[in-house]
Amino acid sequence: MDARPMPSPDPAPDPLAPDDAAAHPAPRPEAVPRTADVVIIGGGIVGAASAWYLARRGARVVLVEKDRVAGQQSGRNWGFVRTQYRDPAELPLAVEALSIWPGLAAELEQDIGWRRTGCVFLAGDEAERARFQAWQQANRQAARDARLLSPAEVAGLLPALAGRADGALYTPSDGQAEPMLATRAFARAAERAGARVLEGCGALAIETEGGRVAGVRTEHGPIRCRTVVCAAGAQSHRFLAPLGLPLPQQVVRSTVSLTTPVTDLPRACFCGFGLGLRQRADGACIIADDARTDVDLTLDSFRAARFFVPELLRQRRSFALHLGRGFVDELRHRLTTPREDRPLLPRRPRIPANAVRAARTLERLRARFPGAGAVGIARSWAGLIDVLPDALPVIDRPGAVPGLVVATGFSGHGFGLGPAVGRHVASLALGEAAAEAIRPFALDRFARGTFGRPHASL
Repeated sequence: MDARPMPSPDPAPDPLAPDDAAAHPAPRPEAVPRTADVVIIGGGIVGAASAWYLARRGARVVLVEKDRVAGQQSGRNWGFVRTQYRDPAELPLAVEALSIWPGLAAELEQDIGWRRTGCVFLAGDEAERARFQAWQQANRQAARDARLLSPAEVAGLLPALAGRADGALYTPSDGQAEPMLATRAFARAAERAGARVLEGCGALAIETEGGRVAGVRTEHGPIRCRTVVCAAGAQSHRFLAPLGLPLPQQVVRSTVSLTTPVTDLPRACFCGFGLGLRQRADGACIIADDARTDVDLTLDSFRAARFFVPELLRQRRSFALHLGRGFVDELRHRLTTPREDRPLLPRRPRIPANAVRAARTLERLRARFPGAGAVGIARSWAGLIDVLPDALPVIDRPGAVPGLVVATGFSGHGFGLGPAVGRHVASLALGEAAAEAIRPFALDRFARGTFGRPHASL
């Protein structure tokens, strides 16, 4: 079978998918405000949603993003919105987020691509089916819609699927949305509510006076404020370390492809047989390897390595280690870039898609859904996923630095949580008590050694 990616018959950029080659740099902001109530670092879905909920409550908000809103992982992910098979600690937050998504288009006054299509995870063997069953039984109060399917029920739900599954976990109330549309919709709504969203304005440091937050120093000038939200994704550790708040954060690289339009595929978001799949409303599909990711080794890989090596060894079949361009680029930045400027670089990192992995994923799609016919790849891209040792985020207002709120480390499954996280971050930034749903996500769990193993693969 020829697994080489087929070119798209339409070379025009897709407005719903990353197009690094055609992307333009973000414009430099005309003016940086001198003061704000809250400054948010990071223009992903968490930062953008936080800006919206804060501005809606009357706070003077400035969001700073060194490139463009949704330029990194919040615009590059699969677009699943799921409660299904979440870590039990994360499940209440996922349920809350799922209650928000259906009304977001009206709330934000913009299409976000939301559709309630369900989510199905196939069991590759009896052991995986047993894990799905144990999760479903243990979480039936929170995940009330999740069902365990028999092999016959799988065949009825997925008639186009070739090959027998040993069952599946299925949640019909889960859904999907378009990552870039949704993230940018939050940012634009925040602007209409009075927030300033400054693209092309990178943060250099969080400034403190007398032990508490005093502002953010950006490349275009300082902004004084009493509260800072650090939602900087994979760069968060750089902002927290100078404050005496170590964050054991690393990154993995995931390759995603957009196919040409196709028929006879499952309506539900799908994972199984090494394939992750989401079919968009236009018939094109987002596909990815659901079992393996790439790790690009750099000097930074050794920072906090002790937190990750045990799990890396246990899950060694899930990772492919690479020593190449990423190592050279990171070494060059260390040698040529002043330490204070490092949060800015690379402003738009070169994240190469794994062409071999993309081709194999396409081959799996063709093999498992033969009715798809001559489906090809229109475009592939990659994203850097920031991960924490337990694959759970930090959503916290650490007492050691008054005025600081941290929301980071979503480990590849933060897009669907974004609306709920934004609401909780807004509450924390306004001085309200932390809700029960975010109490498991304290930053100091790593220093105290109270974190556990990941619920699923990193």
